[in-house]
Amino acid sequence: MKQKWVKHPLLLTAALLLCCFITIWLGMHGFYISLLVAGCVTLFVAYTIYRYILRSARAMAQLIWAIRYSDFLSLPAQREEHLHSLPAELWDELNEALDFYKQNLQKKESQLQYFQALANHIDLSVLVYTPSGKIEWLNEAAKRLLGKSTLKSVEDLADFQPELPSRLYSLKAGDLSVLQVQKEEERIQLALSGMEFVIQGRPLIVASMKNIHSVLDNQETEAWQKLIRVLTHEIMNSITPVTSLSELLEQQIGNFDGDAEERKEILQMLQTIRRRGDGLIRFVNSYREVSHLPQPLLKIYTDRELLAGIAQLMHTDRDDLHLVLPDKPLRLIIDKDLIEQVLINLIRNARENDATDIRLSTGLSSGERPYIRIEDNGTGIEQEVLERIFVPFFTTKTTGSGIGLTISRQIMHLHHGTITASSETGKGSTFTLLFPPLF
Repeated sequence: MKQKWVKHPLLLTAALLLCCFITIWLGMHGFYISLLVAGCVTLFVAYTIYRYILRSARAMAQLIWAIRYSDFLSLPAQREEHLHSLPAELWDELNEALDFYKQNLQKKESQLQYFQALANHIDLSVLVYTPSGKIEWLNEAAKRLLGKSTLKSVEDLADFQPELPSRLYSLKAGDLSVLQVQKEEERIQLALSGMEFVIQGRPLIVASMKNIHSVLDNQETEAWQKLIRVLTHEIMNSITPVTSLSELLEQQIGNFDGDAEERKEILQMLQTIRRRGDGLIRFVNSYREVSHLPQPLLKIYTDRELLAGIAQLMHTDRDDLHLVLPDKPLRLIIDKDLIEQVLINLIRNARENDATDIRLSTGLSSGERPYIRIEDNGTGIEQEVLERIFVPFFTTKTTGSGIGLTISRQIMHLHHGTITASSETGKGSTFTLLFPPLF
């Protein structure tokens, strides 16, 4: 459709051509006075066209500048002194085009803000970088995980985990790998996956990092609970009739035929069967504690309230228990009785390992998660044993049941926390109870 504002430059062009024709005709026929007037008119029309072109060029330059820098308030189309510099129809067309452009720009900015807020809200750590290693963007979860708000290169991640840069460089679409990271008081298992895409001709890689340690820990705990329930149920169903029958036979042994010596031997055998059956029942009942712990009654306590009671309860003449507390009290949301059970168990284990200096300390991790640390200078734990100490039924003690640390782990699981251990043979052990952040 023909634009109305095109008529004005067409009329000016036609007027200039007409003036030129009249000027030439007057010059050819010797009308010199009229020729002078026609020349002045021609110059005026040419000047008008020049001004029109100049104003159009200025308006177009400012339009391009405004679009480039998204600054539409400085456009001449918004100023009254420029309203008559060009045809009103042209200004209307420009304003309509700018309004459409601004609406689309605002829509895209709103979508961008929406997706950025969505990416920052999810718990999955996301990292965007180029194949050369330049980091383009990372969300809030990645900043919290890595402990850095700004990163320039993938190489900067070597401080967090030495293998991570090489894994990111070799990461391909669909790849999945697992990394273990020791982050202060917390042990992390990262599931690393990636995808590739191209935007404006630039290849980019999106890497996602998910801490799956708690998920695996929860699944392992639930699996052990189910196994223990099945085993205890089957064992109890099998052993209870045996003990009941042996007790019944003990009561009726006097009615059996035979001499007193034979009845005495049979009675001793039946008593042995019953005694071993009762012992097995007590043994099985102890494992039921792992899968039947009560739900914690959570309340807010300070570290001083918790550890002062433990220090008083576990005090001995050896004076081997010491508290190392921060200046500012640390608040914990816990079931005091259950956590005391965990700490008492760990202190007893340290003393059984010949510890002469046991230190209980508290603090906050880099992720603002409160922790309790138990350090001792005992004999330590061998590495192959350390990997199995939380496994149910496992113990290195001749009289141990193998459920103390299992129950401790289960209690921390109920608190949505973790318990980790580190040790060096001959130098002692360290256990860390890590709790959810207190907001």
